[in-house]
Amino acid sequence: MAAPAQVTWAELAENGAEVAAIGGIRRTLFGKTRWRLSVDDAIELMEMDEWRFFIETDEEKNWLDICEDGDGAKTISADGPIKTLL
Repeated sequence: MAAPAQVTWAELAENGAEVAAIGGIRRTLFGKTRWRLSVDDAIELMEMDEWRFFIETDEEKNWLDICEDGDGAKTISADGPIKTLL
């Protein structure tokens, strides 16, 4: 089962159209820890069902999804919930 991780910031790639990295806070049994991941690492953790990422707005969790383009390249969409952090 994937552990939830709150995304509190996002960094755009140099082209300005894609997310390059995400970071935030993850609650564990021992408290809170800060983390930063490249989009590739975040996608890998999501596909392995290790972590599940969300953005909280107005006390509502909005879960991030993996997007795949026509060539099969995967990314986290700059549209949707993550747009509130950019």
